[in-house]
Amino acid sequence: MAIGIIVRWVPVVREQRWRWFWAHQAAVAAIVAGHALRERPDAVIINGTWLVVAALWFLGAGALSRRRQP
Repeated sequence: MAIGIIVRWVPVVREQRWRWFWAHQAAVAAIVAGHALRERPDAVIINGTWLVVAALWFLGAGALSRRRQP
């Protein structure tokens, strides 16, 4: 699921598709948890970083679009 949403990430962000965003966050969190259980710290760091960056990107784009509206 995460990969499918990442492929469409720009429209998800631009159109503020909240359901897609939460599905992405849940899928990536599951990936991070799986890597943590298998004790793969490099994978946890990489995927955890994307989890945070994606959230900041999505939320930041929403804040920008709200500022642009008259």
